Amino acid sequence: MLNKSNILYYFTIALLGFLGLRLFQLQIIDYQKYKRLAKNNTSRTAITRAPRGIIYDRHGEILATSKQSLSVIVFPAALKDKEAVAKILSNFIELSYKELLDIFLNVDASTPLPITLDNDISIESAIKIYENKNHLPGIAVEKQATRYYPQKEIAAHIIGYVGQINSQELKEARSRGLGLGDILGKEGLEKVFDQQLQGTKGEARVVVDRYGKSLITDSRDKRVIKPAIKGEDLHLTIDIGLQRVALEALEGKQGAAVVINPRNGEIYCLVSSPSFDPNIFTKPVPFKLYQSLLDSKAFLNKAISAYTPGSIWKPITAIAALEHGVVNMNEYLKVGGSISYAGFQFGDWTSKEAQMNLIDALEWSRNTYFYQIAKRMKAEWLTNTGSKFGAGQLTGIELLGESKGILPSPEWKRKKLKEAWFPGNTLHFSIGQSFLMLSPIQAARLISGIANKGLLPQPHLIKNKDKESLIDIEGISEESYKIVEMGLKKCIATGTGQASRLKGVEVAGKTGSAEVRGYDHSTHGWFAAYAPAKDPEIAVVVFLEGGGHGGTVAAPVAKKIFEAYFDKQ
Repeated sequence: MLNKSNILYYFTIALLGFLGLRLFQLQIIDYQKYKRLAKNNTSRTAITRAPRGIIYDRHGEILATSKQSLSVIVFPAALKDKEAVAKILSNFIELSYKELLDIFLNVDASTPLPITLDNDISIESAIKIYENKNHLPGIAVEKQATRYYPQKEIAAHIIGYVGQINSQELKEARSRGLGLGDILGKEGLEKVFDQQLQGTKGEARVVVDRYGKSLITDSRDKRVIKPAIKGEDLHLTIDIGLQRVALEALEGKQGAAVVINPRNGEIYCLVSSPSFDPNIFTKPVPFKLYQSLLDSKAFLNKAISAYTPGSIWKPITAIAALEHGVVNMNEYLKVGGSISYAGFQFGDWTSKEAQMNLIDALEWSRNTYFYQIAKRMKAEWLTNTGSKFGAGQLTGIELLGESKGILPSPEWKRKKLKEAWFPGNTLHFSIGQSFLMLSPIQAARLISGIANKGLLPQPHLIKNKDKESLIDIEGISEESYKIVEMGLKKCIATGTGQASRLKGVEVAGKTGSAEVRGYDHSTHGWFAAYAPAKDPEIAVVVFLEGGGHGGTVAAPVAKKIFEAYFDKQ
């Protein structure tokens, strides 16, 4: 008969046996399972960013790279009192309380990567954040690779800049395996070639706290599972030395300069002024600074934007007139202050009277000469000839936002403006006015086609032999090119472009002064030229928005660029 003592004894034996079996199951049978669970409670697989590809100029000078800096980051899962954290942290970095709170409220707590709040902070700021770490849960200071542009504003409109993915970009970014906290190209080549520059993310095992925040202070403590693969490098056709000369020559004025090799389309220089330092975008940009850059049109790439070209268009008019037999180099016409046509007066830039042939008219850019030959022409002749040289077409340069410009015609005017084409439109068209608009990069391609005597290059910024193609311009005789080039050489030697003359190198080119409204000066200043005239190596286009007469303001800038190029040679 069992008594209470026996019952207690057997119960204790059974309980100990059950516990023993349970311990055996946990420690022997299910050991691997619980080891894995324990590991997952103390560590996580962290995504590691790949080093972004480096961008070089044609000589191997670095235009964009990465550097180590101290960055303030936030682990979204660890954020609790967001208002309090934002209030304290705003005292130590350049973001305001409102800006920080906006980030905290909109970030996804499940984001696998920490979000960078500020880059390149000072040691003093890092110390203050560390001293207040108990009041800043989820905030840390880390060494991070930050995009760095050593040439600063010199090539900003070409290179562009990067920044963290925002909510508007998130959908497209996720399709590429990117998310909040990742870096994305925002403008320029950084954006166009973002996928190549990005590289492939890696994975590493890191120790974390209960919020998922990394407890590792040394990168050597990370166990790499899959190494990150660096992004592809880009090698450009740009000569950073010429870029610097061109930007300095423009002296902060509103304008642009393009230098192209007419033989293969390589762009040696593409400058828009004023410029900006893309390094400012590696951290939040103060509103006042951003607004001042916006107001000065520093972000607008004028090299690929379209403007009225004025007299740099006259070589096209001359070619069209010669090819249609309405003029020859031996015909002299009287030029003066203006001509009367269809009840309107069409003025010249000077009232000086003379007898001139086509070569003289190009030399001195006499409007009244071109008005008279335009009276003999159809507008479509100008449109068709301009089209052969790429006017009204995208050049295909590897930048976003390029303007096609406007190559007008009677049909274009009827469709666009619902108006008929008037005889006076053709006269204005002949001197590069009317509705015509060209970008500096289009003008560089156009003048290259004339320099090559009928071979039109494909402008490009990336070193790529496949892009070094030349389009054969059909239907234009060697004689027409010869006559026009005679005028272009005289324009530089003794005419309106004398400010660009070089010692020992013959230049052929054309000045332009396009009449516009709303500027201190009434004209855009243009200059388009190539050298050496006999065997062209480079073509240069300079544009100054509302800057004045091309021979006065743009030709001297081109001369500095030519000198820098040929001195280097």
